[in-house]
Amino acid sequence: MLGDLIYEAMGKTTGMRVLDDNGTVEMTLEEKGNVFGIECTLTLTVVGKNRPNGMQYSEGRGILITKDGDAATLTMSGISISKGLPPRSSVRGATIFNTQAPKLARLNSVVCVFEGEVSEDSSYTIKDWEWK
Repeated sequence: MLGDLIYEAMGKTTGMRVLDDNGTVEMTLEEKGNVFGIECTLTLTVVGKNRPNGMQYSEGRGILITKDGDAATLTMSGISISKGLPPRSSVRGATIFNTQAPKLARLNSVVCVFEGEVSEDSSYTIKDWEWK
């Protein structure tokens, strides 16, 4: 069951590197949004591997920094489902955060599930909800 909306942002892929002949790619993503209603930025590095069915499985690590300087790290994994010509896709997955910041302490006790929509220009929207 979905709980509270924890994080919401708009982002863009800002870098990409091909890692092997199988199409494994490393992407750098930058987001601006809100965590618990607090303005923040998030930088994420994701490694994506193509699957035979046209989907892509990705794992990543990132850091979220609020406008007040509080920080949280995260790990995520997800599936991208093509919605036409790449990079247009829907993304679904899970995120786990870690923080020492008192204002963000609730992040340490939740697992989030997310959904995102990626446009043709590699910009996207994303939302993370608490998974109860």
